[in-house]
Amino acid sequence: MGFGGRIGMATVAGMLMLAALPAGAQDQSSCAIGHDSVAEGAFSGFTDGLLRPPCVEPTLPPSTVRPLFTKKPSEFAEPPGPPLIADQHVASTELGFQQGVAPAPGRSITFNGQKFRVVDVQATGGGPTFAGGSPFVIGVNGSVLQVGLKAIVPGSLLDPDRLEVSALN
Repeated sequence: MGFGGRIGMATVAGMLMLAALPAGAQDQSSCAIGHDSVAEGAFSGFTDGLLRPPCVEPTLPPSTVRPLFTKKPSEFAEPPGPPLIADQHVASTELGFQQGVAPAPGRSITFNGQKFRVVDVQATGGGPTFAGGSPFVIGVNGSVLQVGLKAIVPGSLLDPDRLEVSALN
């Protein structure tokens, strides 16, 4: 490459550096310049056009996070009352379910014209049952399930359907 090509390349490189100066500019008004800086003395006018390093380097987030403090659980809600005790136990087949299937505790059902809340479900003979978050409890090998029912007033605090709009009609 000849001398003219080198001059041309240097000119292009210089123009690209000048074009990049505004992109790298930053607010230096809050930065203190140290005593051993080039910007003092006879060269103070020369460095006004140069980029300066940032005052404070960006830092990474801390490696440990401080825990958030919240209210104690007792401040959110009232403590639970005594456990509900069933008024009566009925076989799930009398409620209209197939043998080995019953409504899960916490659900409401209507039986003989009255609304009840399911309090517990037990297999006759003490066999295992399974609910798994479903609205039904299933007994193994077609066991007979006894459902504990607590009478409730529709819309009362014990009624699990009290917040549903269709239950109020």
